[in-house]
Amino acid sequence: MKRLTHWLLLLPLFILSVTVRAAEPGSQDLLLEVSINGRTTDLVVQFTRRQQALYTTVSELRSLKLKVDGADNDLVAVATVATRIELDEANAKVNLDIPARFMNTTDIDANAGTANVPLSAGGRGLVLNYDLLATSSEGLHALGGLFDGRWFSGSSVFSSTGLAYLGNSGGASARLETTYTYSEPASLRRYRMGDVINGSLAWSRSVRMGGFQIASDFNLRPDLVRFPTPSLGGETVVPSTVDLFVNGVRQLSQPVQPGPFEIRQPPIASGAGQVAVAVTDELGRQTLRTINFYATDRLLKEGLISYSAEGGWVRRNYGLRSNSYGEFALSGTGRRGISDWLTLETHAEAMRGLKLLGAGGVFNLGNRAVLATAVSASSSDANSGQQLSVAIERNADPISLSLSRTQSTRGYQDIGAIEGAPVSRSSTIATLGINLGSAGSLSMAYAMTKSPILLSDTGTIGLSDSETVTLTYFKSVGTSSNLYLTAFRDFRNSGYGATVGLIIPFGGRDAGGVSANNNNGQRTTTVQASRPTIAIGDIGWQLQDTEGSYKQRLGQLNYKSRYGSLSAAAAQSGNVSSQRLGARGSLAMMDGGVFASDWIEDSFAVVNASGVKNVGIYTENRYAGRTDDNGQLLLTDLRAYDVNKISVDLLDLPLTLQLDQTDQYVKPRDRSGVSVSFTAKRASDVTITLKDAAGNYIPMGSSIKVRETGLQAPVGYDGVSYLQELAPVNTLDVTLPSGSQCHATLTPPARSDGGMTNETVVCR
Repeated sequence: MKRLTHWLLLLPLFILSVTVRAAEPGSQDLLLEVSINGRTTDLVVQFTRRQQALYTTVSELRSLKLKVDGADNDLVAVATVATRIELDEANAKVNLDIPARFMNTTDIDANAGTANVPLSAGGRGLVLNYDLLATSSEGLHALGGLFDGRWFSGSSVFSSTGLAYLGNSGGASARLETTYTYSEPASLRRYRMGDVINGSLAWSRSVRMGGFQIASDFNLRPDLVRFPTPSLGGETVVPSTVDLFVNGVRQLSQPVQPGPFEIRQPPIASGAGQVAVAVTDELGRQTLRTINFYATDRLLKEGLISYSAEGGWVRRNYGLRSNSYGEFALSGTGRRGISDWLTLETHAEAMRGLKLLGAGGVFNLGNRAVLATAVSASSSDANSGQQLSVAIERNADPISLSLSRTQSTRGYQDIGAIEGAPVSRSSTIATLGINLGSAGSLSMAYAMTKSPILLSDTGTIGLSDSETVTLTYFKSVGTSSNLYLTAFRDFRNSGYGATVGLIIPFGGRDAGGVSANNNNGQRTTTVQASRPTIAIGDIGWQLQDTEGSYKQRLGQLNYKSRYGSLSAAAAQSGNVSSQRLGARGSLAMMDGGVFASDWIEDSFAVVNASGVKNVGIYTENRYAGRTDDNGQLLLTDLRAYDVNKISVDLLDLPLTLQLDQTDQYVKPRDRSGVSVSFTAKRASDVTITLKDAAGNYIPMGSSIKVRETGLQAPVGYDGVSYLQELAPVNTLDVTLPSGSQCHATLTPPARSDGGMTNETVVCR
């Protein structure tokens, strides 16, 4: 197979192609330009004609982007893939009518722009986050802090968090979590050692353990759509454009070639909705197909599995004691997508004196709602029991609702119950949300629970009974203000409350508000105003005054710098006044440097602008800061395992510098750092004046060739020429208009800032 333009240069071969060749008796080889379904492919394919039937090899058919089985050299009858063959021997052409089933499927991937960016090489370093708060009130002074330290290298992260308190009334500290994590993005799996939280489902409970865990984690692939999505495919007979609309909003548009197509990873929002695929051909004719869908994380794609298995000693007194652990326990959780309408779930627990096993299913009810059911049973030394859970939800516009009911018998227990947190006997939760359009939005929630509690004074088990209703109303007022109303009623404890307020933005970042509150008869009115800190260098503030049944006043200043955040506040509650100072930030050690920044929650990058200071750096086209004296800047808040765009402001670079690229795309690991280097080279441009041995200018029209680099340049008036990107030593071969040559050597002077120089060179 060759491109048609190549064969036009070999016209005699086309004439010979329609003549009999001595390949086999009764056979004839033909070289024909191929069209498919009336459209030229600009390809020439070799065919063999036997007894008026055309044959060609599998490899030739595949070159036409057709789907055929067999080895490349196998001979295939063209009639087995074409419904009609129009042969034009005089012009060496053939048109084949090919059904869509033999054409390759065009995959339209909504995430194609990010899928091609590889995972960035893992860096190595240390991060220490701190959040310090110093307080003073009525003669009591204290300093407290939350600390988060981690070491990372490649796919490994070792982290530890803790609290510390010191004051004139005493001091205390507590370790929170210490964990080593190893991640495998290719298999969507994480391994953890240390303090872990066991996997759970909507009808089970989580506990903290000190031990190990092996679990799948879809966060390692943010681009992966893990819930079932509608099949979005079709076929075209002519080149067309495919548009995808989700809930009436166009999400992508892409041209496709004739044949079948399928949209992969469609950008579908959660809840009930409608997706439409529009196909528009070259003549403007359009076909539209509409499909209803229901997307929720409670369902998994067919064949997709999530799981978690852990074992360890149950953590006690979390946040109070550093090393308080109880009995050893095992736990396992699994989910599997069986079909687009069914996902199965299972959960098991075991420890000394306890065994628990449960199973459930999540059902897609005709793309209108989701139904989830589960049943579990436990057996302990004390008793046995069962739990039944049923839930239904519909998330849609304009009405969303959910209803769940969990019922357990007296003897039902899990790991948490054995460790002192009894399981609820019954729980009913119902929610309703209504979009009222221009009239606002209304949401209601009802919750009723009955839970055993340990009565510390008598040592017996009592029953806590609660039943509450909450109502929330929200409406936009004018062009930018918002009105809200919240109210609740506790039927068991005769409690009630209501708040009505108005939020009014003013200026670029400022906002103010007023609210009235009634909480069990205590009536207050609150007025407040604030300005947040968003970018580096911002100064924020907050003022609040509450009057009525009780009085509270607050004034606070915040400052966000590239090295961290500072805050100072003064407050009054009744007759008690207090003051506090806060500092929040991080120290990161990586890429040979130590960087101070704001709190680093997840991924970050160290950007090096080739050692040039005061260069503006952007993330996702948003200003992030300027490089320091070493030409480096620490960027925080990158999205882990996702594509992040980092750019350099070229206007901040000296004219003598040239970057190899102005932006880069990185995909960092979670809670780790990556190095991003922008390589710049300094210009070594030279304007030279060429003279001969007698001191005369080399005549205009001469040409120069740099022997080391191959660079060529003309010579102008007065022997002047311009050369760029020179080597440290350059041999110049100069050809005069007469054809004779002379030679010269140019050694540009070393300059730290690069730039242009003027040199006089003698050509001999």
